[in-house]
Amino acid sequence: MRALFFLHLSRQNLSWIALALVLFCLLPACKEDDRNQQAVQAEIEKKITERVYSFKQTRMQRCYEQALEEASRLADSILIEEARLKRDTIGKPQIPPKPGRPEIKSILDSIPLAPLLQLPIDTPKTDG
Repeated sequence: MRALFFLHLSRQNLSWIALALVLFCLLPACKEDDRNQQAVQAEIEKKITERVYSFKQTRMQRCYEQALEEASRLADSILIEEARLKRDTIGKPQIPPKPGRPEIKSILDSIPLAPLLQLPIDTPKTDG
């Protein structure tokens, strides 16, 4: 009997009913699809988490390298300071000052100087 119901309707009424059925079927398709939006949000959050982790790792590595460099510099300066403290601080003795010119002493003896031995002076012979 229901099949007969559609036979008694006019063509215009049938087209309106078909249009209503198509719209009723398409209406859920027009609604936003939360599944796609949720997948996009999940992917965005995943990428953000990866970038934050990468950023933290990079910062920690840079911080570690800076701390290691500073510790090395401090250790070097401590070792240098200890070496300076252990070094002999006496050093070389100073160069003594030059002595002044000696005094010229005068001879107390008043005898004039003369040769001790009188030797004859040889004169050359002349042929003559």
